Amino acid sequence: MRLKKTFLSHNDQSYNLYYLGYYHPVNAGSDSFSHSLLKFKRGLQPDLDNCIRLTLEAFQEISLSRDTVILRALYHNETQVRPDTPLDRLSQAIADQFHCRYLPSLLHKTRPAQSNKILNQEERQNELRNIYRFTAKPPLTPHTPLLIIDDILTTGSTIRAIIDILPPSSIGIFTIALADNNFYPGETPPSSP
Repeated sequence: MRLKKTFLSHNDQSYNLYYLGYYHPVNAGSDSFSHSLLKFKRGLQPDLDNCIRLTLEAFQEISLSRDTVILRALYHNETQVRPDTPLDRLSQAIADQFHCRYLPSLLHKTRPAQSNKILNQEERQNELRNIYRFTAKPPLTPHTPLLIIDDILTTGSTIRAIIDILPPSSIGIFTIALADNNFYPGETPPSSP
């Protein structure tokens, strides 16, 4: 599977967004990638290891600086990273492959959030507004490259909420999949996989 690239716009900035494929809801029919992604999210084997393997293979096409710090989005019910979740394992595997740092303790939330499944785009933005915090002790050096990891980008509200609290730096984004409805006016949708 090849790594695909597009961009995410936020506050008059464009951020490189890398992904593996598209997520289609289960009710959309049989789609092996989407079904496997749901199993990955639940930590089920062999899908968990296969997704990590596919991601690492796809990442061979780009290079991450050893200075890069990897962060991951928090699940809706997390206020801080729980170790050994599927996203935690994926983030650590990417950091290990590129000999960079995965620093999960840098991001936390002030409270758990409602599940995104029940919220529309505006409700998601309101739910995530000012919920994320970034704490780096000691502080990161100025303009440290950051890579944000998430599983599925649906509206982009989570990633945008994280970007809002990050220090000035070069920010990249990787999500395993993009949901079909994740682009907004002014953004160019990627070509079909």
